[in-house]
Amino acid sequence: MRYPALVAAILAIAGCDSANDAIDAIDDIGNDADVYYYVSLGTSLSVGVRPNSAGVLLISNDGYPDQLFDLVRTDFEAGGANRELRLVKFGCPGETLDDMINGGSCPYLAGSQLDAAVAFLGDNTGKVILLTIDIGANDFRNADCITDAVDFDCVNAVSTGISTDLASVLATLNDAADASTALVGMNYYNPYLSSWLDGADGQVLATESAQAAVVFNDALANTYATAGMTMADVYAAFESDDFVTMVSSSLPPPNSMLPVNVANICAFTYMCDPPPVGPDIHANVSGYSLIAETLMSELPATP
Repeated sequence: MRYPALVAAILAIAGCDSANDAIDAIDDIGNDADVYYYVSLGTSLSVGVRPNSAGVLLISNDGYPDQLFDLVRTDFEAGGANRELRLVKFGCPGETLDDMINGGSCPYLAGSQLDAAVAFLGDNTGKVILLTIDIGANDFRNADCITDAVDFDCVNAVSTGISTDLASVLATLNDAADASTALVGMNYYNPYLSSWLDGADGQVLATESAQAAVVFNDALANTYATAGMTMADVYAAFESDDFVTMVSSSLPPPNSMLPVNVANICAFTYMCDPPPVGPDIHANVSGYSLIAETLMSELPATP
């Protein structure tokens, strides 16, 4: 992933675990609302990273947590007298599972993103109604199992390692959260499908990448299920396995008709955009909206 212009954004995240208490203290001056929280953990997707017109990657307020927060907030606040929901984002661009557990490029006073989340859950018992997490995508991409071909031995090994580390993270979150907190994870769309646009060799790579994505996402699904956590199927929402259904696209021939899974990657991410904006793996606003809606479909009824 490209993160050359995220320094300022990361500094904005730095120390956010300690800053939340101060922000709450300021917000609560003259505010007698009963405050609750939605906590978001994860990678660059969890902080809405998108490239601007110059291809510079920036954190935005258009990510799936922001859009999910908007979907949840109205009903939640209407469901009880004088209560308020707030969004707390602990996510970090480029985060891997090792970073989440041990600390990485985003500094947290608690030590790591996971430590910050555990501390926040402990400090706000009974007040965190929702926690979402996306993690594992950077572990997979950093392993370079998919280049100009797919190394399935690599895919299997990396997916197993991700499952092991994710299980540790989920166990820690389960221990820290109370019964009133809905814990929801997600799997991932397949950005490698965009190689379909590169002709016959690219179409072979796209097809093989779909097989690899199934292995990776199955590992995530099994790990969330074993932990007793709900997982939103973003992979299915992007119709990631459907090479059969052909749809029109905005691209010129020979790509004016595409398999729907490839067309969705083009429509919901920057993978098919020309330089300097693309190709880039991050979701666009519509893609983040689809992720938010997919997560929303897995949430329990508003308490």
